[in-house]
This record gives sequence, C-alpha cells and structure tokens, in this order.
Amino acid sequence: MGDVLSESEIYVYSKRFLRNCGWKLVGGEPPGGSNALPRVETKHPEKEVKGREGSKKVDVIAYRDGNLLLLELKSIFDERDVMKLNELVSERRWRQSLLEACTERNAFDRANVQDSNLPQRILSGEALVKGIGLGRYHKVPRDYVLLVFHSATAVDTEVGAECPLNRSDFTDESQ
Repeated sequence: MGDVLSESEIYVYSKRFLRNCGWKLVGGEPPGGSNALPRVETKHPEKEVKGREGSKKVDVIAYRDGNLLLLELKSIFDERDVMKLNELVSERRWRQSLLEACTERNAFDRANVQDSNLPQRILSGEALVKGIGLGRYHKVPRDYVLLVFHSATAVDTEVGAECPLNRSDFTDESQ
C-alpha cells in the first residue's frame, strides 16, 4: 500500500470535496491549526465540568438539504471517533449542547444555512448524520458515511445501509 495521507491533508481535501458536492461548511476543528470556519466546541452537558474537559469537537460539520454531517477525520481508523459521534448523536443532552455551540458561534448564519426546522431536527437527532473520513479504507457502522481520501481529487464514498443519505449526496458538482 502507498503512503497514507496525513490528517491535515484529509481535512483540507474533505472541505474541498464537500463544497464541490454542494455541502455548506458550518464548522470545523483543524488538526493543529486554525482556519476561517467557526470552531464549534460542544461543551459537556453537565455544567459542573469546567473548561474543555469532557467537551467534544467535530473535525468538520457540514449542511446540505436538511442534514448536518458530523465528520471525524483520521489517517487511519480510530474506534474512539465512532464512540464520540455515537454519544453526541444519541444523547439529547449532547445534541442540545451541539445546537448551543453552533448558535453561540453563529455558525449557521455564517454558512448561510437558512433552515428554520434545523434546530428542532438537531434536538430530535433527525438532522444528524455521522461520518468518518480516512486515508485508508476501514469498515464503519451501517449508519455512517465513509469517505476515503487517496489524494486531493480521488475520494471513495460509502454510504451505510442505515444512513439517511445517498451516494448522490457526495457527487462532485464541480466536474
């Protein structure tokens, strides 16, 4: 097998790929740096926890057609990303915290997301889609999207059988 892309490369390529597929970038947590996207830090729902301890940051948050993609990125698969996204999406208290973090950072307005139903759909979990972006293929749960980045322009997409999205949601519209 050839070299695996770094997490930084995957981050840059994923943003470009999602934009080209018609997704609006809402927020992000670049590896070891900063960029123009709002940094959305979902704080631990229990107010006793101070600071960043227990908080969750998603690498890329993107919106399209009523769906909010929560995308974790790594060079190679890390099960902890699945655990983090599962907890964030499955527990109402974490969904509430995610909505508050996006609102606090004015992330939806900055991304020009105009969807009056989105807040309620985030709280219910209906709008949230879990995704993993990697530099090498690895099986992910059936309710996930998998993006495998081979280069800046070569991306394989796999949409799990229980994921609410379709492969067409990841068709590059720039080509």
